[in-house]
Amino acid sequence: MTKIRLAFIKQDGLSCGGTELWLQNIAARIDKQKFSVDYFYTGNTDKFRAKFLTDNGVNLIKVNCSGYDEKENGKWLDSNFYELFNENNYDLIQSAISGEKQWPFYLIKKPVIHSVHLGHYADTSANIYHTFFLSEWMRKRNAELGGIYQLSSVVPVGVSLPLSNDNLRDELHIPQNAVVAGFHQRNANDIFSPIPLNSFAKLQAPDRYFIILGGGQKYSEQAKKLGIKNFIQLPHSNDRTMISKFLNTLDIFAHGRRDGETFGYVFAEAMIHNLPCLGHKSRKQNAHKDTIANGGFFAKSQNEYTQKLKLLFENQSLRQELGNKAFQSAKERFIDKDYIQDVEAVYQKIYQNSPNFQKQFKRLKFWQKVRQYLRPITKEKQGDKKVLKLFGIPFWYKKR
Repeated sequence: MTKIRLAFIKQDGLSCGGTELWLQNIAARIDKQKFSVDYFYTGNTDKFRAKFLTDNGVNLIKVNCSGYDEKENGKWLDSNFYELFNENNYDLIQSAISGEKQWPFYLIKKPVIHSVHLGHYADTSANIYHTFFLSEWMRKRNAELGGIYQLSSVVPVGVSLPLSNDNLRDELHIPQNAVVAGFHQRNANDIFSPIPLNSFAKLQAPDRYFIILGGGQKYSEQAKKLGIKNFIQLPHSNDRTMISKFLNTLDIFAHGRRDGETFGYVFAEAMIHNLPCLGHKSRKQNAHKDTIANGGFFAKSQNEYTQKLKLLFENQSLRQELGNKAFQSAKERFIDKDYIQDVEAVYQKIYQNSPNFQKQFKRLKFWQKVRQYLRPITKEKQGDKKVLKLFGIPFWYKKR
């Protein structure tokens, strides 16, 4: 059987953000009897993520890049990407992007499958055959911005069962009977949220702790300013076993992020560790509300966050109840359902149409312009339907 040749392409593709973990998970888990996967990436090579991919039959290709030109849609500077990319005749291209038009995808005359991880943009380039979203909230938001709802689907980040039963309490000198809240986050001050520690400062007690794995330096500065005593901030780690031990240390997953979440992988990961979750509303993305579901609370204000955190600190039975609900919810939605089969089905369907793609490329560009022209005078989804109904529809609308 002829394998479908896939090129996965991602700037900083071996880091451990939610976007990168999603792409790595898909690349690793798809059936290597049906697909061959080359994974192009810039940036540092994280040894844990590299081993995960190579152990699962993925060929890693590191691309030279000295920086990115935002004036040219993030073009990779001083890059040998095309030299490496053109060595193989790929059938399909898989991206993971913010949603806006991004180099090099709109220049590639091959079917591109986007995975969009921010809810601010909608790339309508004509070579985009399908778009994956982490949540239904993102899918609807993208349609509002000009994307095609019918040519998209939801594929959440899959989570694994806990990799460890150990915790860090002895190592951190935290009493076993203490109630511990906290969260983990990448090292970035631009996503800092003051809400969790503002609330904890009002609730702190000798038997209560707040710990953070990773996160920017603003958290330690805030804790010092607020006079929080039982606060610990640990260095960021990409080791999934270390993260599992960290989560086992917590009684409450009390999270904060300035720009919110387009899915909330950290919540799903905490839920599979039987943790009740607490998140807060953001001015940007709020898909984590749906991810938490009945496994905790979604606070709409600082005061509500404080009230819910107080409730969780004081009520052990509630923590256990919500933790059990969180685990069952995550198990049913993020583990048991095999989204990989859905992804493979999309790849195979698009591949069947690929022989016609080169002939249709110019035609697709024309239909893109028609859609963009009609959109201002039509409603969101009705506009798409009118394009489909009135203009005979290019093959890619019908068959995908």
